[in-house]
Amino acid sequence: MTYFDLTIAELLLRLGLGAAIGFCVGLSGVGGGILGMQATSFVLGLDPIRAVGTTSLYLFLTNIAASIQHIRNKNVSWGSIWPVLLGALPADFLVSRWISAQGTNPELKAGLENLILFVVFVAIVAMAVNTLKKTADPDATPGGRISNCWKRKVIGFIFGIAFGCIVGATSVGGGILLVPALILLGLSSHRTVGSAIFITMTLTCITAFTYGIEGEVDRVTAITMAIGSLVGVFFGCRCSMGIPDKVLKKTMLVIIFSIAVAMLFTRTK
Repeated sequence: MTYFDLTIAELLLRLGLGAAIGFCVGLSGVGGGILGMQATSFVLGLDPIRAVGTTSLYLFLTNIAASIQHIRNKNVSWGSIWPVLLGALPADFLVSRWISAQGTNPELKAGLENLILFVVFVAIVAMAVNTLKKTADPDATPGGRISNCWKRKVIGFIFGIAFGCIVGATSVGGGILLVPALILLGLSSHRTVGSAIFITMTLTCITAFTYGIEGEVDRVTAITMAIGSLVGVFFGCRCSMGIPDKVLKKTMLVIIFSIAVAMLFTRTK
C-alpha cells in the first residue's frame, strides 16, 4: 500500500527523521539546516540538487511559526537586516536558479556534493567555536562590533550576498553562520536569533520556490518531515529544561560531526 507514491514505511521514516531533527533543535536550538541536509542526502539518498530543494522547503515550513513568534515579540531588527536581505535575496535566487537548471549535469552534481560537505564542516566549526568559547554576553562587548552605521550597512550587504549564495547552493549554514555575523553588525543577543530565523525563512522560501520550478523538490518528503518536526521540537524543548545549554550544544555538535564524517566516507567509496 502506498500514499503519495511512498510506502507506509517510507512515510514513517520521513516522519521519524523530522521528529529526530526537531527533537535535536528543541534541545539545543541549533543544527536544523545541517541535520535536514544530512537526512535528505545521506539517509534518504536524494540527488544532491533535489536534496537542496527539499531541505529548503522543509526549513521554510519549520521556520514559519518561529518567525511569526519572533515578529510578535519584536525580536526582528528590521533596520539592521534590510541590507543583509538586499544582498541575500537576489544572490539566493540567481544561484539557486542556475543550479536547479543543471539537473542533468553530473559534474555539477559531484561539485555540489563536495560544496555541501564543505559548508557542513564549516558550519560545524562555527558551532564548535560558539559552543566552546568562554565570552561574556554579546550585549556587554560592543567593542567587538562594527560601530559605524554606513559601514554596518555595506558589510551587511556583502554578508547578505555570501549567505544568499550559500543557502541557494546548499540550504545549509543560514542560522549558524548568520548569528555571529549579525552580532558583529551590532544586534543585541535577543534580536540576533529572531532576525537570523526570519532571514533564513525568507531565503529558504526563495530557494525552495526556485528549485520547485525545475521539479527539484520532493514536496511529500519536506512536508512529512516538517510535520514530524512539530512533535520533535515540543518534546525536545521539554527535555532541555534543567540541562545546561553547553552540555546540550556539545552533544548536538558530536551528533552532527559524526553524521558528517559518515557522509564523507560514504561519498568517497
